[in-house]
Formats: sequence, C-alpha cells, structure tokens
Amino acid sequence: MKSKLIALSFLLLSSLCLSACSQTTPVPADNGEQPVAGIKINNLAPDFSLKNLTGQEIRLSNLQGSGVILNFWKISCSYCKQEMPFFEAAYLKNKALPSGIKILMVNITENKSLIEQFLKDNRFTFPVLLDTTGATGQTYNANYIPITYFINAEGIIKAIKFGAFSSQTDFDNQLNKIN
Repeated sequence: MKSKLIALSFLLLSSLCLSACSQTTPVPADNGEQPVAGIKINNLAPDFSLKNLTGQEIRLSNLQGSGVILNFWKISCSYCKQEMPFFEAAYLKNKALPSGIKILMVNITENKSLIEQFLKDNRFTFPVLLDTTGATGQTYNANYIPITYFINAEGIIKAIKFGAFSSQTDFDNQLNKIN
C-alpha cells in the first residue's frame, strides 16, 4: 500500500512538472496594443481641443504624424518668457515642413488681448492655444509652469521638461528625442 501511494505521488508530481514545463512564458513585447493615455514618458498624450487666437479649434490627435512640442505658460511667468525664443526658433524652422515639428504654446487662463499684445511686442509668431478654464493645464499637471511635453509622431510622450530651458542646447537635446 505504501509503495502504491509513493508511486501515485510520483506520477502526480511528474504530470505537474510536465504540465508546468510546457507552459509558455508571457512575452512583454509589443503586441500591437495601444499605450495607456497619461502624462508620463511613454504614455499616449491625453487628447484635447482648444481654440487658437483666431478662434480655430485645434485638436492634439489631429497632429499625429508630426512631432509636437506642447508648452504650458503665462505672461506673468518670467521663466516662461525667458525660454520663448527657443520655441520661436523651432517654430520658424519647422512651420513650412508638412510633417515638421508642431509647436503648441498653451496659455493658461490669461486674457486674449493681453496675449496678442505680448506676442506683438516680442515678435513671437508661434501658435498660441487658449486654455481659458485651465482644464487642459490640469490634465497635463501644469500646476507649476513652464512645463513642456515632447510628443512623437505617434502621439507618445518621449520627454518632459519641468521648468524653463536654460539654453538652446538644453532645448535641442529634448527636441532630439522626438525627431
């Protein structure tokens, strides 16, 4: 009886081992699933729609196929103003290219006429979107500005810069992550 119990136990263990050995290990490789939407690196950038200064509705998801630099700012932020020449240079370099980098400068809750005057006084021509309620800024955690997201042509966040860029080189290093 004891030998039958041992033999039965051995058979049971053997079948469990064979069963376990034949299992395939899940592969965490790209399986074609869409990345999760969120505001972290390698997340799909949350979609939004805001009006520009001329009243045209701009939707982030409509820009897929081009890299996007998404910056949140205010005129009242001195650091924001300090880095604007870097965005202007990128805008001027890419505006004529059909699939060039798109620049979206999202102003949070400031008056449209003040923004227009600020742009005119400083000769900035990049597109400005109006986040009149601050809701898009909240989605992108723009509690402290400036904050800039570098989004690739597939809509994936590849870099985030908290605070102002200190130099053109600093800006270009982030920009290269979506080129």
